[in-house]
Amino acid sequence: MRSIAAAPLFLENAMIVKVEHAGSYVHECSLPGERRADQVFPAHPNGIPVASDRWLILYATRGWRCVDDDRSIVAQLRRGGPDGPVICERMLRKSVDDWMPLGDGRKLVRQHGHPVAFGVPRGARIGGRPAPSAGVFVVKWRLTAPGALHPQTGVIERVTEAAEAAQNVEWTQFRLNAAGDDLEILQPPQPLRQKGFESGPEFCSAPGVRRMNQSFAQAVPFNAEATEWADTNHFDHRSAHGCVAALKYRFNPAAGLYEWVETGPLMAAPGWRLTEASLARLGDRWFVAARCSGPEKAQRVGWSWAEDPFRRLSAPEFVPQPTLAAPLTMYACPDGRLRLFTGDPKLSPTGNARDPLYGWEVNPDGFSLSNRIEILDSVRSGLLEAAWVPRLDMGKLLPHMGGRTQVFLHRVRVKGVLHAYGSLPPITEEQKSKCGIYAARLTYAEDYPPAWTF
Repeated sequence: MRSIAAAPLFLENAMIVKVEHAGSYVHECSLPGERRADQVFPAHPNGIPVASDRWLILYATRGWRCVDDDRSIVAQLRRGGPDGPVICERMLRKSVDDWMPLGDGRKLVRQHGHPVAFGVPRGARIGGRPAPSAGVFVVKWRLTAPGALHPQTGVIERVTEAAEAAQNVEWTQFRLNAAGDDLEILQPPQPLRQKGFESGPEFCSAPGVRRMNQSFAQAVPFNAEATEWADTNHFDHRSAHGCVAALKYRFNPAAGLYEWVETGPLMAAPGWRLTEASLARLGDRWFVAARCSGPEKAQRVGWSWAEDPFRRLSAPEFVPQPTLAAPLTMYACPDGRLRLFTGDPKLSPTGNARDPLYGWEVNPDGFSLSNRIEILDSVRSGLLEAAWVPRLDMGKLLPHMGGRTQVFLHRVRVKGVLHAYGSLPPITEEQKSKCGIYAARLTYAEDYPPAWTF
């Protein structure tokens, strides 16, 4: 990781005492058709440990053919840690420009985005015993079709009915090979459907849902043995455009695979659209944070909590801070604090909702914020210019593996695309060169134990 011109931020009376931005993390994909020369850059990062000395780093590639030109899902294996050398990079799901999901002959762009992963690392022990589900891993991502590629301009022209009809979530499952230098696919990419709903128009037990979209945050263990995991996806409902529910995945030892086995009650509110939710556990309570839009274009973080998110969720509370107009993620951190990562235009020196990228501690009783940290201000650091309308988002806190530091990944891009967009001219080569995945290191006031032991 390469440093950029940004001084570390030191905090007093906070559990995170230092934030060091480490610069570019993944600048270019190595795979054919996904390189800078192909007008493609890495975006949408995530990652988990898959063995004591192996990490899986995920990302979705992205282009500039439209506003959200998400493309393919790529996996890296790294040795030693998340910032270790790449020993393998491979395609999990490739974007194509001639997909025909509508069945009417129209060729559309198949788009994949914001991958997440979960699973117990190979060789991990729980309570001093081998973990029963260790070594099998799940990767999930969003699937949609934003539109059709214009053959002359190279621009994706939106097809609204395609984006709605093709919206889905896909998943694949794999394990490490014996040498630990590649992935062995156990379940090829396929639509994510709840057990018992393998076919037909209904794909899960939640009544009335029509389409599903993917969380940005990794699933977390639901039981002590880590044979069950949970996260939150968001849905379009026949009576409400935007609601959230928890999904439970259980390892089936006979099949050697995870299954989606349960869907929790819907988190919804009249007049509000709830999307992009994160799920975290703190003590004996579970918390959900969702990106919400409501009356008069109000945007808020919607919070809910539960003793069991598969039995009952509290009515969502829409809090005024931060002032929200950007993606968000929320995690339970190793120091026992909930933290929220997003932007806030009222705090930004340039009024930009996505630059700087901030983090806050969240009081679980009332959801007030404190101890704000700054991950990166791209303008002050000299990385980008304010006129380019920087976009710092998709912040992902990687699992903590012991000690005082933890790795945080995020996306950097600008608002411009290949054609004039609003008040912006077409994107320049200099602006393209700054787009990619970046990393930071968070330092806590003291050491904390790792998420997994071996």
